[in-house]
Amino acid sequence: MKARTFLRMIRRSVGNFAAISRGRFLKRTYVPEPRSAISIETSQRCNLACRFCAYPKRGPGKFMTLATFQEAVQQALHYGSHEFWLTPMLGEIFADQKWSEKFRYLENELGVQKFGFFTNFILPSPGQILHLCDYKKLSSLHISIYGHDLNSFVAITRRPKAQYDRLINNLEALGDIISSNKFSCDIHFSMRTLGGISAATIPNTPLVVLLKKLKDMGNVTFIVSTDFDNWGGTVTEEDTKEIATGLIDGRGIYMFGACHLLFSTPQISANGDVRACACRDVDGSLTIGNIYSEPLREIHSWSNPVFRRIVDEQQSGQYGKNCRSCSMYRSVYDHRPAHNTPRWPIVSLVEAKKVLQQK
Repeated sequence: MKARTFLRMIRRSVGNFAAISRGRFLKRTYVPEPRSAISIETSQRCNLACRFCAYPKRGPGKFMTLATFQEAVQQALHYGSHEFWLTPMLGEIFADQKWSEKFRYLENELGVQKFGFFTNFILPSPGQILHLCDYKKLSSLHISIYGHDLNSFVAITRRPKAQYDRLINNLEALGDIISSNKFSCDIHFSMRTLGGISAATIPNTPLVVLLKKLKDMGNVTFIVSTDFDNWGGTVTEEDTKEIATGLIDGRGIYMFGACHLLFSTPQISANGDVRACACRDVDGSLTIGNIYSEPLREIHSWSNPVFRRIVDEQQSGQYGKNCRSCSMYRSVYDHRPAHNTPRWPIVSLVEAKKVLQQK
């Protein structure tokens, strides 16, 4: 493990210990209010093969059918969610040729208040990007950028110059749309590049200059992330040695208490399985049911013994292999996520359980 990665892991562990101890001493918990939002995995396929991602090892999966998507949306609405997030884990949303049909379904469904999605922004055409302006419920667009120039893009994604050129063209097209005031949703760029490069040291390559220009246009943010995790132990230092990105191993981080991600946004997978975590459940160990076997409202529920067992075990400091290796962990005793990212209302663990007991 690289020295800077080791120090970052130690700092995080010390920070976790202090925050969790504070919460336990004060007998306070901080949980995103359940049923505020839902994640739906419309695509299990990606056009990239990033060295620090679990996708190359898991391999391509399937696309969610339109019928399953419609069923998932209806069950989510009955469950109580009105905010939807599409494909937040491994797949690329635009790899699915039916993406526009699913967007239209969300747009036309009265119960849906807003939706957002994650993408590497390479596959859509400029015309399809312009078409995004038609979706008034599209509230947030998260674009992942890999590499700060052509060479780093190729090294990280293991994909050719043609895909990099397409990304540049699409970003320029997006800039034209934003400048014409046709696009009103929030846009968030998150760049991951070679190890040792941060926001303070990143060179002003044409790609970086373009992203900074977009950032100045309106509701746009641009960050350079220096945190790389091992996807619950799936990705190793050997996988990333050519791009020099150290990996934070959750096994070296202090943990106690249930992870708040178990409560915020469960994920409905392409085949209808429900995962208690939408971030790093690579091995399926957090699967708690399937929407074709029982309703979502009864799956992500305190009456579901599978879900309750996961929470109870973590409350007593017991974690499965996937969770123990995950650096995305945030304890329900940790007040910092509630203050740093107030995305949803925060309630106590007792109140969260009451919400999850509602039929």
